[in-house]
Amino acid sequence: MPSDPPKAPLDPRYPEAERIANSLRDFPEDWGWHHKGYELKHFPTGFVLWVANQDYGLKEVWANGGKSEFSKPEQAIIWPAVEGWLARSKVGFSGRPAKPRITRFEGCYFCESAQLPWRGFGHTPENAYWSWLAAISVQARKRLPKDLVLTVWSAKP
Repeated sequence: MPSDPPKAPLDPRYPEAERIANSLRDFPEDWGWHHKGYELKHFPTGFVLWVANQDYGLKEVWANGGKSEFSKPEQAIIWPAVEGWLARSKVGFSGRPAKPRITRFEGCYFCESAQLPWRGFGHTPENAYWSWLAAISVQARKRLPKDLVLTVWSAKP
């Protein structure tokens, strides 16, 4: 059985950057979105990393909301691991919402999808669907009349 290739030694000048990069590469399941699109969180430790774009730079996000930027050499170590994590964790978007299920319950209808945490309610199936769609889609909200009242609940317990 072949052994794993040897890992590159840690750069003694930037041990924190090396640890972050190795964690992203070796344990990608420990990382997830803290704020989708711009902040990654290491769930075991609570460490948050600002990753909005390479031009803006990588930053550590503090609990109080402040940020401290990594040096350019540290960013050069971390960015390839961040890009690898993003490529590995990328979820495709088709532009169409997930297929919902509409259910009748006690004279009312509700619409939900197993993939999304929202449930739309209405007196008709169509009204329940539009309530749900408005909760998950900005484009749908823009098409709705301004005076239309919709009922949406979070489906998460």
